[in-house]
Amino acid sequence: MTATMIGNHAKLTARPADRAHIRRFYQDVLGCQMTKESDEMDYLRFGGDFFLTVIYNGTTLRADEQTRAVWLELKTEDPAGLTRKVRAFGVKELDNCEQGRLYFQAPGGQVFRIVGASEDLSRFNG
Repeated sequence: MTATMIGNHAKLTARPADRAHIRRFYQDVLGCQMTKESDEMDYLRFGGDFFLTVIYNGTTLRADEQTRAVWLELKTEDPAGLTRKVRAFGVKELDNCEQGRLYFQAPGGQVFRIVGASEDLSRFNG
């Protein structure tokens, strides 16, 4: 069986009204480095190689947006195989903006996306 690991990218959706407070928390309290910032999106680096993207979206989140407000990444050498296994297990699949990539809600409510272990994901680093 191919091992799966937690990847080095995560995303959260937040209200624009919380932008300044979020930036202060991640930079001043946690010591994260802002690698890119805009009114719509911030990219933050934790330590050496973990990146968090904060997307600022509206004043409140709809129910379908709340489901996808935070996701974690699962890295594997065989993303197609893991995608098949996850679908066969019977999880709730979620709409997403990445064509051909599975985002799903695991038992317990966590949201994950599946990526290749050697895939170039540097565009998510800011």
